Amino acid sequence: MVTIYDIVRRLEAEPLLDDLARGFAAEVADPAWLLGRQWQLGEHQGEDASSPVQISYNIRLTPIQVPDGADPLTTPAEAIVESEPGDFWTAGRRVTAGRLVEAAAAAAGRPLPTDDPTLLLAELPTPYDLLDGSGYDGRALWDRTDLGLDLNWFGTLQPPADPEDLWNPAEFSYDAEFSAGDANLRVQRHDGGHLDWFSADATGSVASTLTCQVSAYPGRIHYPGAPLPRWWQIENGKVDIGGYPPDRSHFATLLLIDLIMNQSDDWFSFPIDALTGHIITLSDVTVIDSFGESWPLSPPADGWSLFATEGLDPQSLVVWATAAAPLTGPVLDEVTLGIDEDANLVWAVEQRLRGRDKATPEDPHPAPPESVNAIGRPSFTYQVATRIPPRWHPYLIEEIAGRRRFVQGRAADLSTEPTPLPEPESDLLRVSAVHPVHEIEPAAIPTDGLRLERRAMLARRTDGTPLLWTQRRRIPLLTPPALRLRYDVLEPEPPVTT
Repeated sequence: MVTIYDIVRRLEAEPLLDDLARGFAAEVADPAWLLGRQWQLGEHQGEDASSPVQISYNIRLTPIQVPDGADPLTTPAEAIVESEPGDFWTAGRRVTAGRLVEAAAAAAGRPLPTDDPTLLLAELPTPYDLLDGSGYDGRALWDRTDLGLDLNWFGTLQPPADPEDLWNPAEFSYDAEFSAGDANLRVQRHDGGHLDWFSADATGSVASTLTCQVSAYPGRIHYPGAPLPRWWQIENGKVDIGGYPPDRSHFATLLLIDLIMNQSDDWFSFPIDALTGHIITLSDVTVIDSFGESWPLSPPADGWSLFATEGLDPQSLVVWATAAAPLTGPVLDEVTLGIDEDANLVWAVEQRLRGRDKATPEDPHPAPPESVNAIGRPSFTYQVATRIPPRWHPYLIEEIAGRRRFVQGRAADLSTEPTPLPEPESDLLRVSAVHPVHEIEPAAIPTDGLRLERRAMLARRTDGTPLLWTQRRRIPLLTPPALRLRYDVLEPEPPVTT
């Protein structure tokens, strides 16, 4: 009989030892091998250089002046530029304020007029459109100063001053201008969406209103795939920049890989105490190394700064609060535009109004099948022009004040008696009551067409309070809307039935 015993070896801590020095010493059996390995890897070939341990600089803060009372310290830049007049009056506030004022007016013995339809709820977005005409509109009551209503009847629903509408209806983009000291910040042709320091250009000099000296501690720059500064550190294998062979036809790729692999541990960053809504300017930046020596840093060369604002000093940067991950509401209005080369005009098609799709309906008068008269020949009926579907609005090229513009026209149904088609309902195709004719800059419409969207956005200020505004945005299309518009058309007559 053979007995087999399994021998298991394991390491166990010795509870009787109270000296931790040997454990921290990390003894090895062959230290000469480690020294030889370091020599093979070139780790002993160091440079007589130092590392930055402290940085001192002077910082200057210039506040950005925003009109309409908006606070750039707390309000995101997107809301400042994209807000519309009347954003305060949401559907819920319009309904609530109307009911409050109606009840307060009746209690005071001054009931609201019942014969004025302009005071009733109208054009509410879906699903609140079910309340159209069901009661008084709080926004309409607030705007009607001739009624002499007591403002206390509105309770807490008293709106602040309306922001300025910065939307340029001729170019379908936002244009804004702010002041900062003696400089002006211009945001031109903002299509809607994310907005930050790179969206602004500056003119003029920046006057400093607050200057202080700051001392900070630098740290190494870390990014995915960056080699670690020590030889015996395990790197992340998911991102291996050195594993991508450089293309011989792209010399810049080879230089980038060489820079990342050989000089990555020479890049440092340091924190800057800044305030949103200001232009930050650094000066007298001095680095103190590990040997105690001071090294003044020269300003970056022109054109070599990654965060430069056009028109500002390379040492200045615009710091704005931005909307981080805002909640996006459904599309309220959607309009597609495109140049119809065959018809020699621009079509603007309303696809969505107040949250409901408005697809182009089928032709209410389809072409009848071809008929034959008594002598065996086809019969036709003369039509002045092709029928234009509803919500298709033409824009004709005209010269306005010496400039070529697409000017909004009015289509008509010429199948029977000339009947004008309905006017545009979307605010994207209307300017104002004073200038109701919409004009478009020809360069604003690309060859492939354009889609305009209007929707509600919800974010938070830097102090945590919610912020609601309406955003208009332009998005390129793949195919512009087109219509086979013809004049002097002969349509087949319906066959005669007996």
